[in-house]
Amino acid sequence: MFYKIMKIFVTLYYRVTHKITVIGEENVPKEGPVLLASNHKSLHDPPVVGISVKREMSFFAKSELFENKIFGAAIRNLNAIPVNRGKGDRAALKTSIEALKEGRMLLMFPEGTRNKTGKNELAPLQEGASFIAMSAKAPIVPVAIRGSYKGKDGVTIIFGQPIYTKQLREEGYKRKDITKILENNLNNLLNGPLHLDKTDNL
Repeated sequence: MFYKIMKIFVTLYYRVTHKITVIGEENVPKEGPVLLASNHKSLHDPPVVGISVKREMSFFAKSELFENKIFGAAIRNLNAIPVNRGKGDRAALKTSIEALKEGRMLLMFPEGTRNKTGKNELAPLQEGASFIAMSAKAPIVPVAIRGSYKGKDGVTIIFGQPIYTKQLREEGYKRKDITKILENNLNNLLNGPLHLDKTDNL
């Protein structure tokens, strides 16, 4: 209930303050485990991706944000998963895999940190997203965030076709192979044409 209420307020905020266009939301499976893998441009990315899909989503948040009891409780109720950045956080990996196995949707930024170039460029991807998705037998949906939150044209959120890791693993693909497929798909979404006939404005 808390998630749904906050989503209404966050959606209203972004409708007033930013121009956001969504393409391909129909590519996100309506049920079952899903890992959304997005490029990372801004602190706005998690809430904007969250309001661009109908389903509830879980996401990683740095462990320091949970030190404040009130704020920490709030983001836990928004499905945040604490993670120690820069360390091999086994607890976060285990929690995220369990979340997917429960049929939830999880947002990750496989670049590992924000890309502050201001361009539609993709930094080299880490393999954590592929590892988690393969472990949970969950599809990966690539998500491209194009444009600028400050620009007059705003940002466009593009959901690509799912990458079915279960089938790929059965065919012998490894974690690095699936990471490369994800990287290629994200680059295509970031630099390909915008199909404006299939867009919705928030």
